[in-house]
Amino acid sequence: MSERKFGALLGKGGEREVYENLSNPATCFKVSHKASCVQTKREIKYFESLKKSGQGDLPIIPKYFGSFEQGDYVGFEQECLSWSEQNDNAILLEVYLQEDRSPECLLEIKEKLEEAYALMLKHNVIISDIHPNNILLIFDSKNKIKRLVFIDGFGSPELIPLPQYCSFFGRLKIKRQWEKFLRRRPDVKVKLGLSSFKSKG
Repeated sequence: MSERKFGALLGKGGEREVYENLSNPATCFKVSHKASCVQTKREIKYFESLKKSGQGDLPIIPKYFGSFEQGDYVGFEQECLSWSEQNDNAILLEVYLQEDRSPECLLEIKEKLEEAYALMLKHNVIISDIHPNNILLIFDSKNKIKRLVFIDGFGSPELIPLPQYCSFFGRLKIKRQWEKFLRRRPDVKVKLGLSSFKSKG
């Protein structure tokens, strides 16, 4: 990977790794070995389609700066949300909710999730794994939520990804994934009062 200046390992999943970009601390590299790069290739394809449709700048999606192949690896450059701006603080929703939070904080998260869900439906944003470990909260210097961002699981895993190309099927999938999220995490559902808008849209 000598062509790009890779820095420290920021994270590692089942298929890929995330590295600092030493040439630009505002972005990072997500890479997979070519022998196991199904998810990475799917996300590259999806981000490219969003870019072509003019929907690549939605606040709930990390900014995408193109893909590459290097040696035995395939990957893409993306906004580095753990870096963000100087006064920001980023934390996963899963981690944030492990501590007791005020009703005002919980209401703010609920409102941001409502906004995110509405954007997903409006712009047909397909996220195949809606989960508190896949949702990043970015706070400003006043400790208010600046952004709520999904960080993984973009695109439809079907062989023929109809939800990506047809908004009718897309809305159905988005609603199914949202219902799955609520069923899978009843603790989060109750804590944030999400049942009141689970069928919204």
